[in-house]
Amino acid sequence: MNRTPPPAPNGPAPAVPRTSMRGCTPAQTTAVVLLVFGGFLLPVVGWLIGLAVWLPARGWSGRAKVAGALVWPLAALVVILTSAVAYWLVLPLGDPVSSVATSLFLLVPGSWLVLLLLATWALLGTRRTEQGR
Repeated sequence: MNRTPPPAPNGPAPAVPRTSMRGCTPAQTTAVVLLVFGGFLLPVVGWLIGLAVWLPARGWSGRAKVAGALVWPLAALVVILTSAVAYWLVLPLGDPVSSVATSLFLLVPGSWLVLLLLATWALLGTRRTEQGR
């Protein structure tokens, strides 16, 4: 006997969470974006707000949460160190060297923006699925 499954009821379909980037819900995407870029939008306080949203967020391992929490402080530290090297060590050397150093320093924000976007993309990709827990 070949049995066919009963037809689906005419009621509403079960609620499936809407996904945005890389299979994350909008709330998860917001948590990652606040964590990575919050400190640049509102220095230190924005990162703390992002951290407060990130830590209780579900779907990431402890290792991913620690890595995500360190993205903004490490990026800010590297930008500060790059500034210090450019202005305290290279600029006093004179015009030819200082103008090259200034040109390179102006590329740093754009480079860090790309790296922060890549970090955001990576954090969104490390989310564990419900089946993979």
